[in-house]
Amino acid sequence: MFNLKFSVTYNVVLIILWLMMSVFTIPGLAASYAAVQEWQINGSISFFKYFFKKWFDFQKNYRLNFGLGFFASMFILLNKLTIGNPQWHMAVLILTFVYFMALVTISFQLATAKFANYLTLFVERPLPIIISVIVFLILILLNFVLQLAFLSVICSISLSTYVSYRLLGGQVAKKD
Repeated sequence: MFNLKFSVTYNVVLIILWLMMSVFTIPGLAASYAAVQEWQINGSISFFKYFFKKWFDFQKNYRLNFGLGFFASMFILLNKLTIGNPQWHMAVLILTFVYFMALVTISFQLATAKFANYLTLFVERPLPIIISVIVFLILILLNFVLQLAFLSVICSISLSTYVSYRLLGGQVAKKD
């Protein structure tokens, strides 16, 4: 996206990216939290079968999904617009990190319903949320550097979701 010039092509790619994040990535993150919770509570499950079931369930939150996807695409656009100005670019990067914190918080709360609402989780556990975002970013960047497709699901999402789930205080006891 940074190599493209502002044109019709850039706008089309940005819209496609917005749709992909809204339909696949954001519901997939919540479904991943739900699958990790089910695995932690009930023991061995078919992770991918449960994941896809929850992914279809979280598609019903289309307003939230498309809203969060829209904000993500706007941050991509703002990052490109502020490249030449270090102060504004740093402000956009900080706001993007806060957006990632909100995304992790909303996905965790949507999947687990552990706290009263999103804001309660965001205020009660800011440090674990920050660490969760850093773990997500490190594992995704590791995947880009190594360019191994199988690590995309295993490390970038599943492992970081599991670490994040444990940091945010998800239930770990198995039901008897």
